[in-house]
Amino acid sequence: MNILSMIKEQQVKAHRRHEAELLMAKAYRGIAYTDAHHDEPVTEAAMCVYRGKAYPC
Repeated sequence: MNILSMIKEQQVKAHRRHEAELLMAKAYRGIAYTDAHHDEPVTEAAMCVYRGKAYPC
């Protein structure tokens, strides 16, 4: 196998891993993530209440 193709494979693998880590992190930040091909987007905002006052989360 060519050295350049091995380096390219490593870079592609690292890039794919980085992208996957970013997608997984979105699930834990409270950001609504919708898959454009499989999910319906959520349009209503969640409301939080603090000392009787409602505000969007």
